[in-house]
Amino acid sequence: MARRTSPLTLGLGLLLLATQAAAHPISVTQSFVYVTRDKVTVRIDVFVEDLFLFHNLKPNDQDFLEPDVIDDGIGKHEPFLLDRFAIRNVRGERLAGRSVEVKRFDMQPEGVPMSELMAHKLTFVQEYVLDAPPEFLTFSQHFVDDKLLVPAEMQLNVKQENADTPHRQVLYPDSPQTVRFSWDNPPLSADASEDEWQDWYERQKEETLGITSYSAVYSFLYINDYEVRHEILIPLLTLDESVLIARDDENFLEIAEQDLAAEQIQAFFKAGNPVEIDGVLVEPVVDRLDFYGLDFKDFARRAERSRVSMASARVGIILSYSTKGTPDTVRVTWDRFNRFLWSVNMVVYAFEDTQTAALTRIGRQNTFEWRNPGRPPTPPLEQVDVVLPPRPIWSLPLVSLGLALLVPVAVMYRFRDDSTSSRSRETSDRNQETPDARRSGDGLKSRLRGPLVLLLIGGAVAAWPYARWQLPNPLAGTPQLPDDQAAATLAALHKNLYRAFDYRDEHQVYDALAKSVDGRLLRDLYLEIRRGLVMQEQGGAVSRIREVRIVDYRSVPPDRTTGTSDERAFAYLCRWTVTGTVEHWGHIHARTNEYQAHLTVEPRDNAWKITSLDLQDERRVSFETSLRGM
Repeated sequence: MARRTSPLTLGLGLLLLATQAAAHPISVTQSFVYVTRDKVTVRIDVFVEDLFLFHNLKPNDQDFLEPDVIDDGIGKHEPFLLDRFAIRNVRGERLAGRSVEVKRFDMQPEGVPMSELMAHKLTFVQEYVLDAPPEFLTFSQHFVDDKLLVPAEMQLNVKQENADTPHRQVLYPDSPQTVRFSWDNPPLSADASEDEWQDWYERQKEETLGITSYSAVYSFLYINDYEVRHEILIPLLTLDESVLIARDDENFLEIAEQDLAAEQIQAFFKAGNPVEIDGVLVEPVVDRLDFYGLDFKDFARRAERSRVSMASARVGIILSYSTKGTPDTVRVTWDRFNRFLWSVNMVVYAFEDTQTAALTRIGRQNTFEWRNPGRPPTPPLEQVDVVLPPRPIWSLPLVSLGLALLVPVAVMYRFRDDSTSSRSRETSDRNQETPDARRSGDGLKSRLRGPLVLLLIGGAVAAWPYARWQLPNPLAGTPQLPDDQAAATLAALHKNLYRAFDYRDEHQVYDALAKSVDGRLLRDLYLEIRRGLVMQEQGGAVSRIREVRIVDYRSVPPDRTTGTSDERAFAYLCRWTVTGTVEHWGHIHARTNEYQAHLTVEPRDNAWKITSLDLQDERRVSFETSLRGM
């Protein structure tokens, strides 16, 4: 079964194998591949020693390989090379090649002595016809003998037509290497300037969205307020060493076989690569797992299911770890190594910061730990309390009013006193009282009434600022929010709408929305906002909200047809933009949408809440893709 490996691993393995089988030297071949738009020409240089090792050629009693023996070896090596050296297209299908020529050396009549087998070289020329200019070709070799005792390596040199610099790679047995060809942007000449090469590399990164190697393992760790996410992009053959990937054809994984393979891969990663957040080991949730072919570039999208090649396919798995808020520490241990995977370069995106970590099994340096540099916790999402201007207050001076009310009493008392005096005079006449006595009594009372009235009036004036009783004006209307406070309340509620979607759990989102949205509207608004966050361009991925900005708003009368009856309600016609991003595997898709809606706000349980949102317009403003940095 085919295996993928790193040069370091295979180099150590080959060295050990060579030590154990010292009688069998390492076989090294040179291959030169020239790729045009319609054909691939391959020249493979081998030593006569390779014919001896792989085809068990027998020397004569003089320790010479005779010419007919060498010719027999050449005849066997032509189909051997066509069989053991493979070129596959973007779909993983092997190209059919043919041997067109063998360039020989000048051979002496007696042949080649065994001591000089490395001094004579043969060149085998092969051709492969192409249907179209290739974007990808995958090369592999299996130059080992039947007993696997002869380790072999190939120095692979691939040159594209109209390109001055070849692609060079050491090709180990059953370790495929993929080369990408850019017919619009071929490699530059060796004497190109550093700036020219930098521009060329940047264009390559843009075309491949930063994933430039097809045999490397990519590891990305995202640290956010409510989630830690570990994304791993790994060649299928690398996994095949550690995970049971059952299939009928060892070269391909069919659609029907991918579900079982996905279960095995998920279990493999969920049981390993532990992540501790704030000292607590957190169980991962597998957000997604996809099988990607060579021609798939935008890994933020979900891949359509199709048959994939074991030689060149990659697996993308996203593991999510929930947090209660901004973490203080995150510790990741990579323990999913195998004999073909010795090290992994991890890119860490901690909020706006980017750093890298080299994790290796050598020396047990396989752990990365992130510590919060001082980022404060995310403030909790709070409801907006109803705080209205007070009603106009009546302030009543009780003492002054009481004294003022006594003034008419005193006046009435004078009238009563006069009437009583009249009746008294009649009685006095009957009793024959003297006139002097009557005048004396009436004069005293008259003199007392005037000062009493003045005293009451003076006391009322003096007591006016004191002993006052305050009460709301019962004649005033229902208090309303001033325009500036109403606008601020709308902005706070509007911000809360989208902040609720910072949470990853649906129940948490609902609970957060309920602090700003009336219960009758809650479900509809949740679905509406979530629909707006889904990027169909990215296969339905839900974007994270990066910015919400109110562009324009104006006060309008509340829509009474929606059942709004509270006199404290207010409404706005509001226009705003939402920028959301989908970020995976080191690149960012950013989309900005603009909305216009009629929003009504009413008090509910002493909190302001949106009770109506009538969406009137929605349009796309921008969509762009960028690399975050790797």
